[in-house]
Amino acid sequence: MPASTTAARVRALSAGTERPGRPPVVLLPGLGAPGYLADTLHGCAAATRAHLLDVPGFSAPGPPVCEPELDAIAGTVTAWLDRPSVLFGHSTAAQVAVAVAVRRPDLVRALVLAGPTFPPQLRRLGPLTAAFLADVVHESPSALPGTVPHYLRAGPRRLLRMIRSAQRDAPERAMPLLRCPVLVVRGRRDTLSPEPWARSLATAAHGEFVTVPGPHAFPARSGGATSALITRFAGG
Repeated sequence: MPASTTAARVRALSAGTERPGRPPVVLLPGLGAPGYLADTLHGCAAATRAHLLDVPGFSAPGPPVCEPELDAIAGTVTAWLDRPSVLFGHSTAAQVAVAVAVRRPDLVRALVLAGPTFPPQLRRLGPLTAAFLADVVHESPSALPGTVPHYLRAGPRRLLRMIRSAQRDAPERAMPLLRCPVLVVRGRRDTLSPEPWARSLATAAHGEFVTVPGPHAFPARSGGATSALITRFAGG
């Protein structure tokens, strides 16, 4: 059971059965929109126990579980974990996953970072907006039901606050501190996570780098392939 009151309030969608020798998988959604990772969750559940966390808590009306900033989300996820797990973080949640692994390396067996944001050139809203527009034309409409309702509940102020906190972060400084296996995955058309940037993060952590088809939100339309990457990398 999560130790802190805040962590105990985290909504988690869980599936599958934990198996000997296979750590659970914990999925962290980008910008607090868990719905688009449902297929990835069920794919991981075929191999082990899997959890999809709703952090900071945009899936239901009312105040979020924690402040919509990376540091607060990382603290909440760290408190929620009660055993060594494989962490998957997509987009801004890749930064959250890195922060958790630095804080509590004993609780992270492996990291899978998908479409990690933001390279230095995208830490200002103007360039970030241009990159977003270049990416969104390649996104699948299948991602909308799993993201838009959560964004509407969050509202523009919370979303902007979360984006700004991600832009202030510098995950490249934390990557050399990681002590677990690291896999960085990037969609071939992803303009929010350019290839040189994603590859450099993998190199800094002495990890692996993989390119897959699709734009930034590739897990939304390829949950099966994404879960296969996660479970293979985690030894399943």
